Amino acid sequence: MSTRRERAKAQNMPIEVYVNEVVKKDTKSRKEKFSNYLIDISKYVMTGVVIASLFKDLTDSKMLIYLLGLFIAFTSLGVGIVLTDKKR
Repeated sequence: MSTRRERAKAQNMPIEVYVNEVVKKDTKSRKEKFSNYLIDISKYVMTGVVIASLFKDLTDSKMLIYLLGLFIAFTSLGVGIVLTDKKR
């Protein structure tokens, strides 16, 4: 059984390339990479800001650092989860 490319070559017809399928795959991979990046940022902020500040004595801005760190961590985690592929 011959492929579409082989049949088109035998009949001297131009070969059709479906660009939309290629672009969708590329866009999907970028979206997935960005979502993974945001989830990683969430983990790093949680580890670096919140947990590290537990070991170091911070004076006046302790609550501000906790709140800001948790806000950034949960926001980037939420956006990363929304951007992931829901079919998996």
